[in-house]
Amino acid sequence: MAQNNMTRESRMARQQKGNSPAKNSKKKGPKRKKPIWRRIVKWGLLAILAVFLFGGGLFAYYVKDTPELKASKLTSGGATVFLASDGTQITRLGENRTNLTSTEIPQQLKDAVVSIEDRRFYDEPFGIDPIRIVSATAYNVTHRNSTPQGGSTLTQQLIKLAYFSTAASDQTLRRKAQEAWLAVQTERKYSKEQILEYYINMVFMANGTYGMGTAAQYYYGKSAKDLTLAQTALLAGIPNAPSNYDPYAHPEAAKTRRDLVINAMLRNKKITSAEAQAAINTPITSGMKAKSAQSTSEDNALIADGYIQEVIKAVKKKGYNPYQDNLTVKTTLNLSVQKKAYDLVNGTDVTFPDDKIQTGITIMNPNSGAVVAMVGNRKVGNVQMALNHATQTTRSNGSTMKPILDYGPAIEYLNWSTGQEVDDSKYTYPGTDIQLYDWDHQYWGKMTMRYALAQSRNVPAVRTLE
Repeated sequence: MAQNNMTRESRMARQQKGNSPAKNSKKKGPKRKKPIWRRIVKWGLLAILAVFLFGGGLFAYYVKDTPELKASKLTSGGATVFLASDGTQITRLGENRTNLTSTEIPQQLKDAVVSIEDRRFYDEPFGIDPIRIVSATAYNVTHRNSTPQGGSTLTQQLIKLAYFSTAASDQTLRRKAQEAWLAVQTERKYSKEQILEYYINMVFMANGTYGMGTAAQYYYGKSAKDLTLAQTALLAGIPNAPSNYDPYAHPEAAKTRRDLVINAMLRNKKITSAEAQAAINTPITSGMKAKSAQSTSEDNALIADGYIQEVIKAVKKKGYNPYQDNLTVKTTLNLSVQKKAYDLVNGTDVTFPDDKIQTGITIMNPNSGAVVAMVGNRKVGNVQMALNHATQTTRSNGSTMKPILDYGPAIEYLNWSTGQEVDDSKYTYPGTDIQLYDWDHQYWGKMTMRYALAQSRNVPAVRTLE
């Protein structure tokens, strides 16, 4: 019995031992799952990180070939003006642009541009505006049938004008990345006032004019500082779509855009309600020059085409770029002589066999050597920079030199008449054994100077010069 009791106690002890906490702790229960929201957050953060890394890598890849930021690209040289000897403008070369310095740009114009184009311009530290980009994207997504909004800052617009095409086909991710990168560099290198100055001088203002200072003279015949509020708003609105807002071609659209600028200035607290209303009530044509009154130098440019070609070469030889350096070049051209020479070869006073016959004329002042006129061709229509027969052809002037070099001086200094007797006989150049021949290798003896010239005889001409 005692043995049985011990056996029972041993079993109970083992059973109690098997039920002890230590043994129970070794048993594995079912694995608890993490809440679904934690998994969503985790994968969401990983996705954002992946997108960020991919975007950063793609951005770095796109901007590695970004053009170098240069002040010369932002300042836009403008047009080179060529003047005749009396100061009359012959032509302009390059863009029709008159640049303004920051101090020459009135505050009213600055306010108008910033209000309509980029009202947070002065608060953007990096040249890009994330808020505007998100806003423009959201608007474009929700208004697919409307005119898309742009998210570019004024700095980005300046970069676009200076470095890239504004064509829709050029609006690629690569180009936008490079534009943003250059905008950031521009903000670091230049002040807000400089950037605004560059932009105001850079924009296209329709009708072949660039820069708002140029446009003020073109449309109103006065400087930007003398413009009214309505006139200033019109100019500030044109760059958005120059062809559409050309006040001559589309006055109604131009007025609508002008009024948008005025209202933007009002919202930006740059003008009062009374000033805004008065400007809106102003007719779009108020103070504007008539289209027909716009003066051009196209006629002078055509008349003096050959001459200008040679001046351009001379300017380049001095190390300047006449298409960008905003030069004023005063020449020795006598405009009245130039017009006379041009009319002689293109009019009816001189008879040419046909319109295909070409000519080249250079007229010089013998006392100074100054070229006072040059005609490079005839009957070429409105073509400019055409072949200049006065300088670009290597054909000998031949017998045309005889009346200039030989007979003319004889008439002037020896008082010879055209009936003066000259000798067409065997002739050898003095000090040599070189014999001079006529075109037919014959000698015709005595003849008048007039007849010798008409028959293009060489020997009489050389004897006369001697």
